[in-house]
Amino acid sequence: MKKVLVIGASGMVGTKFLELASDSFNFVPVDEKILDITNKEAIEKYFSNNSFDCVLNLAAFTDVGAAEKQWNDKDGLAYKLNTLAPGYLAEELEKTETFFIQFSTDFVFEGLEDNKGPFDEDAKLPEKSDNLCWYGYTKLLGENAVREKCKKSAIIRISNPFVTQFAGKADFARKILELYDSGNLYPLFTDQTITPIFVDDLVSPLSKLIDIEKEGNYHMVSADAVSYYRFGEYLLEKARGVKNAPKEASLVEFMKTPERNKRPIWGGLKTQKTQEVLNMKFKTWREMVNEFVKQPV
Repeated sequence: MKKVLVIGASGMVGTKFLELASDSFNFVPVDEKILDITNKEAIEKYFSNNSFDCVLNLAAFTDVGAAEKQWNDKDGLAYKLNTLAPGYLAEELEKTETFFIQFSTDFVFEGLEDNKGPFDEDAKLPEKSDNLCWYGYTKLLGENAVREKCKKSAIIRISNPFVTQFAGKADFARKILELYDSGNLYPLFTDQTITPIFVDDLVSPLSKLIDIEKEGNYHMVSADAVSYYRFGEYLLEKARGVKNAPKEASLVEFMKTPERNKRPIWGGLKTQKTQEVLNMKFKTWREMVNEFVKQPV
């Protein structure tokens, strides 16, 4: 049984992965109290005393709005956690040839009119930060650091993860349900392309990648893309029995307002390569929603 260090194990993805894959791996979960991954010396000391078959880094600064307030601040937590920490880990794990999996996001792509998604696993990445938010750019720099410093590594990109139960903040799917139930559902964007992932369905492909230790870029999301509006409409129909519940809005128009955080409008991720390498067939977003509503939310 492989010994797997899970950094950021208390987050939404980490919590579910440890719950559903505990019989397959010997997990060692850590948080910042045990290992401060923004501290290079702390990383060196930790790995001088501990060894693993695989290291999985799920830790990230994911608050897009809060990250934007740290724009170009290399002393800010977003840059330290999303850019420096993956590089520190990659450099250390290269020494022992330990398989390193770094989680990333579709926010590393611009997703604009002249560069629309969904994007495949090896699509060209932006070289500048001009059309990315600070969150997306710090994650992109983190990806680059891992690829540069650790040969035995893999990047997993996910997009719009959702779960049925998590003690932390609500994900986008549960947020839609909460807002509808309170009568405060805002209009949803008909022109925003996403490829969500029901976290339960992330467990099998992630486990397979840990087993085979195959380097490269991987996308673990729904097999097909959907607009934010259509996702919310279908979710509310299945979970609450109401049709045509959300109102329509345009992300293109929304982004014209000054001070809006940049984000991929036509985003999302393609999964063909990932499915072929892992020899798996991923579920559609509708199948994921159907599975989601079967569980208590």
